[in-house]
Amino acid sequence: MRLLPKGQEINALSALADPVRGAVYEFVRTRDAAVGRDEVATALGLPRNTVAFQLDRLADEGLLSVEFRRLSGKGGPGSGRPSKLYAPRHVEISASVPHREYGLAAELMAKAIERASAEGRPVAQVLAEVAREAGEEIGANAPSLTQALTDHGYRPEERANGSLGLLDCPFHQLSTNYRETVCSMNLELLSAVVDGTKAPYRACFETPNRDGHCCVRLDPEIPAG
Repeated sequence: MRLLPKGQEINALSALADPVRGAVYEFVRTRDAAVGRDEVATALGLPRNTVAFQLDRLADEGLLSVEFRRLSGKGGPGSGRPSKLYAPRHVEISASVPHREYGLAAELMAKAIERASAEGRPVAQVLAEVAREAGEEIGANAPSLTQALTDHGYRPEERANGSLGLLDCPFHQLSTNYRETVCSMNLELLSAVVDGTKAPYRACFETPNRDGHCCVRLDPEIPAG
């Protein structure tokens, strides 16, 4: 995932300020495959011509890519015209889309460096400690685990086996370049968020990890005995 150039980013933010366009973008962004106009219109309960206009505007702003494909998979005469399909481009608008928590990461790392320097301890050890403290506070002040995760940009999704997948990584750019440090911090943070909400889950690393998704998943706790 890459950042949009500043000028294009401003145009993209302006485009997303429209609530209908924002809803269309969010729907497409969270799909696993390219979608057509009819699918978006049906899902959002909007007129097809409105959806078509918004999708093309989003593509013009560099937020969506466009492809043409016959949904039936058939080719040749009589197979019909290809459908125009839209998929999210792997770009990031630093201001808000998707939700990121780089300020939180910076605060945790700065606090860890200062404390480690003052106490003569390894930074990695202290960063884990600081992340747990922040996670406990986040969890204790949240009405539920799901709300805490949503508010901080993780986009939780319950899976068939009862675990929670986290479809967005609020530290994405940082984890791309400093994966071991950031993912270890994130695991400690989320473990403490779970503890703070007293939810019956445990945090563990997600393997394999998909691009853009969080490196952690939350598995249901198995009752003892």
